[in-house]
Amino acid sequence: MLMEVILSLMIFAVIATSYTKAMSSIWRNSTYVKDELIITQILDSELTKTLYYPQLEEGSSERYIPERDINVETQIMELELENEDGQILPQMWQVTVIGRYTQDGVRQERTIRGWRYLPLYTP
Repeated sequence: MLMEVILSLMIFAVIATSYTKAMSSIWRNSTYVKDELIITQILDSELTKTLYYPQLEEGSSERYIPERDINVETQIMELELENEDGQILPQMWQVTVIGRYTQDGVRQERTIRGWRYLPLYTP
């Protein structure tokens, strides 16, 4: 009888430990995904805001967001692209947004890009 109790307690301890480790892993992964989503939203918001400026000027700017401890650098560059007929597309812009942040003690960097053909957005 005593052996059965000890054996059942041992099985319960193994199951409880496995369950605790699994829940800890799920919590850590969900926190990581949530942080990734927030960073993606910040970079996408910065890209969208910049792409819809009435006029774009070549250059770079940097902004620090203290709530998320992230540096956001926005680079605007005019491109010289040709259409299918070989004509240069005037006022074709590339906007690059670079986010630099620390996640889980490791320095990270993420980059997103967008393009804007200014004549399509002006009357």
